[in-house]
Amino acid sequence: MPVEESFTTALRSAADLAPEPNALAFAQGAATRGVRRRRRRRAAVLAGAAAVGAAVLAAGSLPALHGDRAPAAQPRSSVSGEYMRDALVSLLPSGRVTGAMGFTGNEGDVKRGPSAVVDLETAHTGGQISLGVDRIATPVTEASRGAHCFDPSERPTLSCSRTVRPDGSVLMVNVLLPERSGAGKVLVASYTRPDGRQVRVDTYNRDGRPEPPLSTEQAVAVVTSSVWDVTFDGVRVTDPPKPGVTLPPTAALHDAVAKLLPSGAVAGPADGLAMPGRVRLQVSLDGRTSWVTVDVEPHWQEGEQSDPRGTFESGRGPELTHTADGTSVVAGAHRESDGTDGPEVQWNAEALHADGTRVTVNEWNGPDARTFLPGAPALTVDQLRALATAPAWRG
Repeated sequence: MPVEESFTTALRSAADLAPEPNALAFAQGAATRGVRRRRRRRAAVLAGAAAVGAAVLAAGSLPALHGDRAPAAQPRSSVSGEYMRDALVSLLPSGRVTGAMGFTGNEGDVKRGPSAVVDLETAHTGGQISLGVDRIATPVTEASRGAHCFDPSERPTLSCSRTVRPDGSVLMVNVLLPERSGAGKVLVASYTRPDGRQVRVDTYNRDGRPEPPLSTEQAVAVVTSSVWDVTFDGVRVTDPPKPGVTLPPTAALHDAVAKLLPSGAVAGPADGLAMPGRVRLQVSLDGRTSWVTVDVEPHWQEGEQSDPRGTFESGRGPELTHTADGTSVVAGAHRESDGTDGPEVQWNAEALHADGTRVTVNEWNGPDARTFLPGAPALTVDQLRALATAPAWRG
């Protein structure tokens, strides 16, 4: 199989196997989560494969393993894609590299740090290894992006370890179980320093073999290597806190949701990671019980978009309505796949209040946060709309 075809196949497989980037991103994108998540992720990966396919290296020009070709020295102000590729390859165990690419982080997205992707085949396993560097906001806490374990309700998890080292750096290793038959485990390791510098590696086996191409020890050695020290210059914080904006804690959100539910509804305890700005709970009403998540973000997109409201309303179609007090709201039900006649399995409401606060409410039936089953939900779409548009959310 040509290298280009093999590598594109790997990227397609990543769309199905790779976990969500982090729980905070999941929370902030709650309106578009759920049953449509995999379809959108697959499309994005396929688009990426098409965009970079021409840049895949021929097998004969791929860098050697085990330091036979050490990464070339780089100016501290600019790290090349070749450096990222060679540095990652130099840290891998013995094997055959069948595809390798590196990126500066400036290809259409100046906020993204440099990264690399390698296809590795060994005597006992093989698969894809991707690595990226990032800067996150400080101080680094248990809620910081990439510095906490995945929520096992959202992603089936075999194990997770989170270690705070004496210097304050955080080492996190997730071993994730396959989400579909025939897939293998996914290993995600990240190393976050107190100043927000973060290295993350994701690795999985796309050929049905159970183990990823890197062991836990090997993945830890990759993310903690000093070869990445030069890669952070010029990488900006991708999630800078907004001045004067504080996301409400989970406990406060839970209390607010409980007070705003319709008469007779019972709110269960908060479930999942205690992420600021987000709460997940079960709601029962008239003998029905459903999961509900509520995400609240004050001053949504202010300072990032010249017209946050226009961004929110763009492409919404007939579902977009406005309340008398100036709130833009979109609410509706969704089937397992767009354009099908199957049953509805998710219900949601999104509201952008007049003061810029965005509230997203999602509801579904199922045993966990990744299973969506048909059936009448506890709250109607109108009740979700009322919850999302309640004036109590405004700061």
